[in-house]
Amino acid sequence: MTVMHQALPAYGFESAPYAHGEPLARADFKTRPEDFVVEEVLGFEPGGEGEHLFLLVQTDAHNTRHTQRCLARHFNVAKQAVSYSGMKDRRGLTSQWFSIHLPGKAIEPDADELAQQGFNVLRWQRHNKKLRIGTHKYNRFHIVLRNLSQIERLNSRLPELKNLGVPNYFGAQRFGHGGANIEEALQWVEQGKLPADRLLRSRVLSTLRGWLFNGVLADRVANGTWNQWQDQDLIQLNGTQSFFTEPQWDDQLQQRFLSDDIHLSAYLAGCDQAGTIPDQMLLLFNQARMEAEPRPLRLKAQQLRWNGDANALQIQFNLQKGAYATSVLRELVLLNDRSGQQEQI
Repeated sequence: MTVMHQALPAYGFESAPYAHGEPLARADFKTRPEDFVVEEVLGFEPGGEGEHLFLLVQTDAHNTRHTQRCLARHFNVAKQAVSYSGMKDRRGLTSQWFSIHLPGKAIEPDADELAQQGFNVLRWQRHNKKLRIGTHKYNRFHIVLRNLSQIERLNSRLPELKNLGVPNYFGAQRFGHGGANIEEALQWVEQGKLPADRLLRSRVLSTLRGWLFNGVLADRVANGTWNQWQDQDLIQLNGTQSFFTEPQWDDQLQQRFLSDDIHLSAYLAGCDQAGTIPDQMLLLFNQARMEAEPRPLRLKAQQLRWNGDANALQIQFNLQKGAYATSVLRELVLLNDRSGQQEQI
């Protein structure tokens, strides 16, 4: 690893500091597909006519890109004709919207054929526009934690997380198994160029952005300022990319912050950040012409509620797009994978 690598924050996800202290409660996680259910909420209804067929598809064994390829084969179109709004993980029961560009073709999905491939088609409707990345409004999570120890610790922490939120870290999914995406991205940084392949290019840039952001946020968590205004902080309007700065913090801003109308934010790295990120990384963002944009430091789980006991505790909440449920769970409980080995996520 080069000197440049060593000078950068070494935070992916697992090693990042806790805001509320390391949890004492433990639980089994994802022992069954229905223990982790994600519902993508568009926030609007397809119009009923147009060149694009919208599908709401549920699966428990396929990630977004695999589903995209299968839908392209099913409708006999190029993969690029199948669009989606957000990325979903393979593990868990997920429902997600896709759009298929079918101009002049009155085609409907063969639900039985797709079911044989592991896809449950919940809804379909025509629309006049394709789905684009980030179109959906939020994701709804239904999570079951089983075989809990020290559940009283967890029950006392849930209200704290509901009121104060958690650090808005990029989850482990962003960085690949064992952080492999970070090493891959840094190899391209050393070469001083981006890969030609579009998907690999996107992964390199998103990995670097997530890694750098987690480093900034982790430092704020470590010194106790992740939810306290600092001079020159970005102040982001809730649910938008709009932001502003203020020379000082006052009672009115504090009330807006407490009511979740605004959030303290930091930049996702871009080409206009000379002097704040290493020059070799800046070179890649310049090649991509990718501008910096704000991301909140704080993540608030909306409509958070829970019920159950130590055998099975059910937790439900909504998260804005781009946020990770694992960032909420990480501050709440130490999780065991299916084999029973401890996994901190």
